Amino acid sequence: MRPSTEDNQTYGPSLPWAKFFTLAFWRVFYSRPCGARDVLRLTFPFMVSFGTITIVTLTDRLCLSWYDPYEMNAAFQSSCLFWTLAVFPTGIGTFVNTFVSQYNGAGQNKRIGPVVWQGVFIGIAFGALVMAITPLIGPFFRAVGATDSTAALEQKYWAYMSLGAIAAIALEPLCSFFEGLCEPKTVMIFALAGMLVNVVLDPILIFGVCGRLRLGLVGAGIASAVSFWTMFLLLLYAAFKRDATGELGFRSGCRFNMPEMKRLTYYGSMSAAQQSVEHVFFGVFTLLMGWLGDDESAATAIGYNLNSLLYMPAAGMGLAATTLVGNYLGAGKPRLARRATFTSIALAASFAAVFSVAFLAAPGFFVGLYGLGDPDAFEKIRPIAVMILRIVAVYLYVDACNLIFTGALRGAGDARFIMRATFIIVGLALAALFIGVRVAGFGVYWCWWALTGYLTANTLVFFIRFARGKWATKTLVDATPHLVDSSFKSDDNKGR
Repeated sequence: MRPSTEDNQTYGPSLPWAKFFTLAFWRVFYSRPCGARDVLRLTFPFMVSFGTITIVTLTDRLCLSWYDPYEMNAAFQSSCLFWTLAVFPTGIGTFVNTFVSQYNGAGQNKRIGPVVWQGVFIGIAFGALVMAITPLIGPFFRAVGATDSTAALEQKYWAYMSLGAIAAIALEPLCSFFEGLCEPKTVMIFALAGMLVNVVLDPILIFGVCGRLRLGLVGAGIASAVSFWTMFLLLLYAAFKRDATGELGFRSGCRFNMPEMKRLTYYGSMSAAQQSVEHVFFGVFTLLMGWLGDDESAATAIGYNLNSLLYMPAAGMGLAATTLVGNYLGAGKPRLARRATFTSIALAASFAAVFSVAFLAAPGFFVGLYGLGDPDAFEKIRPIAVMILRIVAVYLYVDACNLIFTGALRGAGDARFIMRATFIIVGLALAALFIGVRVAGFGVYWCWWALTGYLTANTLVFFIRFARGKWATKTLVDATPHLVDSSFKSDDNKGR
């Protein structure tokens, strides 16, 4: 189906300002295709799914802190390295969403299964590699300064947690299968099931039952691995069941497919590289905070924790934008893809406004919650954390917009531009951080403003890219005419 002339127009706000204050306008904003209802319907399950992995690792650390703080620290360091190495392959797995979304919107359903399986095969290969490097983990941690006893604990935790590495990485393309089909509730339900398995197994395997099975750090690693395999196997079963008729090519596509593997590796690697570079940037930022001092590092941790209140909704809306843009762009409807993006921006800005006003109005209240345990010792941290929270109030807006514009361009398949722009901006931001801290002697506030500047630059560059509309030509589906899925075809004449 060829996009209509109307679908290719650049739509901006066309209503007089007075209509923004009418009930009719907000009713249309909520109910029209790619309106608030469609975005929120996807956002909430995405938020829950993101949160389950966080809870799995948090439960491990919390239970281990009660068992032995030294084992908790070893598990923390080992799991941080694990997820750092997993950023690249999981980035490829999440890009499967773009292919599934566009194939689904374009009605090329038979191509969905094969590309999902290529993502699973990549996850299996990387997961096996993570398991294979277990003997190197202890020497690595000793090389970066860990004591022999701590390095041994870190390697032990890795050995057991990595038993779930294949599942942890390979489940991402299976999640993308359902996300791209706009069925995120399936992912949410099974992610919650995996989280529940971990929450139940952690205290049993760490502390034991009646003096038996008191495994400590080993038990935490086993519990995480079992939870990952639970999620993976449930998602695999659900995917086979979803394709009961074979129309999605999942049942028949379980084999190596060179054309789809090349395309996924090409585009997915660029997306994964961008995510990896961002991960490195935030890692360097955290290390610099530690170099500046314990008080600055503790205040930064508070800023990160409070910022996470908005990160999950914004990240969920970013993934919703990826899914909707991919589906409607595949269906030849860039107008609706554009609408989905700006609806997500409007919702994210509204969420950010609530937290920003709260942080600016009462920063002492939020910061003070972290000092209830030892108020006297906290007094040195309080003024630093209050100032950082004021910066976070600005940071929230640009972070939310950055996530959504990045998600929208990723949904269009514009992975090369995202990667190149991020590499350049990250390079400039890292230079600003090091020059400011190591040469000019600036402190913690400089780092936070540099971080805000990095996200602002990212947002402006991606907004300009999106506004120019070149992303609409980046579709990953065939250029030849094809049947469009009826659900997206029917949306063409709604909400005009």
